[in-house]
Amino acid sequence: MIKFFRGTGIGPVLLLTVITGALWAEYFIDPPGIQAPAADTVMPLWNIVLTFLADTPLAAVFASLSVMLLLVIIIVRFNTTLFFIQRRTYLPALFYIMFFAVFPGEMVLNPCLPAALFVTVGLWRMMAAYRMNGIAYNLFDAALIISFGGMFYAGAIWFVLLAIIGLLILRSPDLREITITLFGALLPWLVLYAVWYLTGRELSDLTAIIGNNLFDESASVYWSRTLIILLIIIALWLLQALGALLTELPSKKIRSRKIFTLLLWTMTLCAAVFLLVPAVSVELMALAAMPMAYVMSNYCAFTKRVVTAEIFFWLIAVMIVISRMWPY
Repeated sequence: MIKFFRGTGIGPVLLLTVITGALWAEYFIDPPGIQAPAADTVMPLWNIVLTFLADTPLAAVFASLSVMLLLVIIIVRFNTTLFFIQRRTYLPALFYIMFFAVFPGEMVLNPCLPAALFVTVGLWRMMAAYRMNGIAYNLFDAALIISFGGMFYAGAIWFVLLAIIGLLILRSPDLREITITLFGALLPWLVLYAVWYLTGRELSDLTAIIGNNLFDESASVYWSRTLIILLIIIALWLLQALGALLTELPSKKIRSRKIFTLLLWTMTLCAAVFLLVPAVSVELMALAAMPMAYVMSNYCAFTKRVVTAEIFFWLIAVMIVISRMWPY
């Protein structure tokens, strides 16, 4: 399977379609019931989404799958355009689809999913600032795009730090670039507060909503034995892939090195936010799976230990099935 997905063509696309269909089939057969939460418990744009989809569970499944597939396409295009893995491959799509399915309860109407879409596009836009002459206004765009994702999922606000980190990695920043980056991060919220005020609502209510979504305790998660085993297997394989990446990072081309550095910072932020922010829970996998997919793809695209990679791949695939059938 690893060798098969190393390449391109219609074969991997068809098999990806089959895998996606198998992972999502139960939701189309029996769409999960959805209740629209109170408006003061979710972020403003996500509240609009829930208002439209709460009474149509099947439409919610279609919408969630569509956003995930769009994100998968962007993940693949990100690599084929900038070529930082240095192989045209569908491995990033395969790994993202698999990792996103680790927590099946978060696959439908996960607010972090659209936020992950904006963060990925923001990183892509950020890389356009590399070796740009003059002021890199792309950093303004990247900060604005990532910050906009926070209106769906408050946890994405922490990832605005990626714009600052990217600025330091890609540029020798001056005060003007720092200023426009910070302004790009603030602009969506200035517009939101202005619209909120013009529609006759209290600004303190909006501040309370954002604060609740940033700092309130999230719902508890049931860590089943099968899920823990699955996560341990993923962690062991990911550590192997990370070790290989860190070893070869100095020998990569400068642009590839900078992109992977940004992706490693993204993974670090995901881990820090998950561990330190009470409001963030396993829904963050929708975002964390993106850098994980790239790191794993870079390893599998060139590893000579194909047998080891195949064993880990099938262990994860089998455990995903077992965790679905026996979630205890």
